[in-house]
Amino acid sequence: MTYFRKRAMFFSNMTSDDIQKINGGFMPLEKHERTIRQMFATFTDFTSDISELSNFMTTDYRQFVDGQEMTLDDLCTHTMALRSGLRELDISIQYLICDGDSAATVHFARATRHSGEHSLIKVIAFYRFRGARICLVDELTHVIEGHYEDKALGSLQ
Repeated sequence: MTYFRKRAMFFSNMTSDDIQKINGGFMPLEKHERTIRQMFATFTDFTSDISELSNFMTTDYRQFVDGQEMTLDDLCTHTMALRSGLRELDISIQYLICDGDSAATVHFARATRHSGEHSLIKVIAFYRFRGARICLVDELTHVIEGHYEDKALGSLQ
């Protein structure tokens, strides 16, 4: 098992309560952290309604994944493409930092295809918020396990 897989597995089992305990339990989760975690939960729940993602984004939302630009409509198309091409998707946040109207994560996306093949992709992402909603995400991805073509999973249409 690789170092990154061990780290991803450790963090995938952490709950919000665990994080609060690590942080001393003195402060509730910051609102932007909560938004990111809820958005990822909706994004990876293949039984949820894709339109629920718009609850987390502004109408003029923009996302850049390895230089590819996506709008909110493109994000919904991307989500449908992932759901049809994958059996399961799990996102494990390794680091999450919030500062004012910005946030950043280092997270791992573990994809399982219908064939049973797995991919592990490390993602470094910057988020900009307007009010309580995400208006911008800028991501870089790196395939740790899987095929080189898996790099395209981040902007699959």
